[in-house]
Amino acid sequence: MGQTAFMLMIMAVLSKIFGFVREMVMGYYYGTGDIVSIYLVANTIPVIAINFIANGIAAGFIPIYNKAKKEKGIEAAEDFTSNLLNITFVFGSIIIAIGMIFAKPLCMILSPDLIDRPELLSMAVVFTRIMMFAVYAYLYSSVFRGYLNLKGSFFVPVSTGIIMNIIIIVFIVLSGIRENAYLLAVGALLGNTLQYIYFPKASKKYGYKYKFKINKNDYYLKQMLKIAIPIILSVAAAELALLVDNAMASSFFGNDKISVLNYSKKLLGIIYGVITVSVTTSIYPTISSLANAGKIDKMKRKINSSLVSMLALVIPAVVGIMVLSKPVISLVYERGAFDNDSVIITSAVMFSYAPYILFTSISDVLDRAFYAVEDSKTPVKIVVIQQIINIILNLILTRIIGLTGIAYATSIACFIGSTLMFISFRKKFGRSNLKRLSISVLKILAISLVMGFTARFLYGHLSQSLSGSIALIITILVAILVYGILILFARIPEVMRAVNKIYHKIKNKKKQK
Repeated sequence: MGQTAFMLMIMAVLSKIFGFVREMVMGYYYGTGDIVSIYLVANTIPVIAINFIANGIAAGFIPIYNKAKKEKGIEAAEDFTSNLLNITFVFGSIIIAIGMIFAKPLCMILSPDLIDRPELLSMAVVFTRIMMFAVYAYLYSSVFRGYLNLKGSFFVPVSTGIIMNIIIIVFIVLSGIRENAYLLAVGALLGNTLQYIYFPKASKKYGYKYKFKINKNDYYLKQMLKIAIPIILSVAAAELALLVDNAMASSFFGNDKISVLNYSKKLLGIIYGVITVSVTTSIYPTISSLANAGKIDKMKRKINSSLVSMLALVIPAVVGIMVLSKPVISLVYERGAFDNDSVIITSAVMFSYAPYILFTSISDVLDRAFYAVEDSKTPVKIVVIQQIINIILNLILTRIIGLTGIAYATSIACFIGSTLMFISFRKKFGRSNLKRLSISVLKILAISLVMGFTARFLYGHLSQSLSGSIALIITILVAILVYGILILFARIPEVMRAVNKIYHKIKNKKKQK
């Protein structure tokens, strides 16, 4: 794992810490009640409306920018950037108008439980209309995150989460103190918008000059759309699955259960946001350049190395959070309106959701290879199959095991999706030292299971004589130590290279002193 990915993880950890605080504050003032569910529904609508477009743009921008720069020079690439930005803003304006007009039916679709509760439905509509304007921010980010990453600027984009969370935390507290729930929507809009306040200055530093031009017939725009449209369809399928999750939770178990799904996924999102996103963000410009230069073997080695490095962190994190799901939820959320009953149901759902983080992480690394060679059709086929399976399993498992069935359905579907992605990767790019990769992953899994059993045993004993929070902290520290020692003895090449880099850096610093 490279130094850039490691530094991105540190920044992501800081962002997630503020995200933790945000969720804790939200849980303190509003628990898992209707206000949180309304807030989530309203926040989901602009995300659903534009997230699939933004993801398509983000994935397609980097390879096409590189292509334009290679074929026609930097000026053509910069013009392509301005043209893309302007066109997305026009499209965003249309989406916002639609969201404002159809806010009420959209809220009823996302949360059917609101249909018979007119006061809450009215509040959800107002929330939605306020938060729709965040669409502009999402679109702007989709272009300039990629632009800054291409220029070697990773830390400005990753710092956005810290800014956003601070703003939202302030408004959650204000809404709680003043007993004005509408401030939640205002805070979400400002947080989602102002988090990108440093992007214009950073872009200008790297030579970007905005041009007001709209050319829908631009060659490179059309090339990007060839990549983006399949991705848009795949993300739309994923968002549809999210809609189904929330709608089923609301219809079968009550509107308040949407917040249970949210709280559980927020914690798991820390693993994904800190590790997976950091790795994929740092490697994507590199593998795109390698693919553009025709160096496919080097690209495969980079992806394999990144995959093992990522799994060395993701697998133990997933195992740990499954084993300690209840004490973790209790430590983070149990206060104020978030009572013991909320802890029990949220921890059960989080346990069921946890494996999906592992499988999604694998898919996210592999699909970057397809995007790098301008093949987005293969990933979209897999995602569509995955989401169809997810919806079918939702309908079956919720009737058998209740609310956790929604989470298990997602985990199983993601496992199938990641398996199909790996098979497609081998067909597309050929053999990639599967034996060595499998041995490394099996070692990581075995060590993680040992760590998990150790953590469960230790917490069970410590919690009888110490407070839950102290017992949990000690257990986590011991588990990290156990995993760290065992992973060194496993002699996994990617891990040993990382250890050697750290060792030589420390040694060189000592010599300089």
